[in-house]
Amino acid sequence: MRQEVLDVGSIKVTSLSDGGVVFDPRLMFSDTPLEHWSHYYDIFPECFSGQHFLMNLGVFMMSSAGKNVIADTGFGPHGRMLGSETSAELMDDMARKGIATDDIDTVFMSHLHADHVGWNIDPATSNVPTFSNARYTVHRADWEHFTVPDEDSEFGMEPIERSVIPLDEIGVLDLMDGETELATGITAVPTPGHTPGHMALLLSSGRERALFVGDILINPMHATDTDLPFALDTDPAEAMKVRHEVLDRAEREGMTVLGSHLSPPGWGTIVRWEGRRYWRGMG
Repeated sequence: MRQEVLDVGSIKVTSLSDGGVVFDPRLMFSDTPLEHWSHYYDIFPECFSGQHFLMNLGVFMMSSAGKNVIADTGFGPHGRMLGSETSAELMDDMARKGIATDDIDTVFMSHLHADHVGWNIDPATSNVPTFSNARYTVHRADWEHFTVPDEDSEFGMEPIERSVIPLDEIGVLDLMDGETELATGITAVPTPGHTPGHMALLLSSGRERALFVGDILINPMHATDTDLPFALDTDPAEAMKVRHEVLDRAEREGMTVLGSHLSPPGWGTIVRWEGRRYWRGMG
């Protein structure tokens, strides 16, 4: 049975998922031929459906000193993503694991792409937070970037207008400008590049460390093919620089790495094999 709880010292992390989506890799790695991915089929079979990517929409609840932080909220019940039907499983997964929406104290948005904010607002309403007792938080740079009308943005303005702007209007949104402690041992740190205000979470308790990387890694293969151009990075050069820095640190310090789109349950370590770096899942 898959391990769905990770202990980082006294911090408890619960793996959640909003389901998965299947799509052509060239939608994200437009300059990379399909054949490039074939040598990963046996290494990460859970990441492929034929030649297409099968991507987990991962969410994590992190509990520390009586506070519960949820990292991202999936795509939600909003139809198709990257041409794929979505299953919107987060609420059911939380219920299966005994987690109520009003148990959450903080909703951390690593960035404001549609597949990270989808359950922010109760879908039966237009202005009631799904997590009724929570403050929602995101870096100011992402707020300023994504709330400016721009139909050429990655997902258009609809997800922002539906799932982000109402948080400010309701008065439950907090903007971060730099490193911010969200709960004891859980600190948001700026990691720009994928988006202007993308943030990671550093988990630190006792001698144990873990790092939630959001979309710094878009899948396990990204840890090895770090330099492949990724279409959804707002600033590709900065994103690549940050990706190398984060992976170097995780490898050097032996940190557990958690990611929104890594193989369920979504955590593992960075290892070296035949001179190349790989993400190795745990659980």
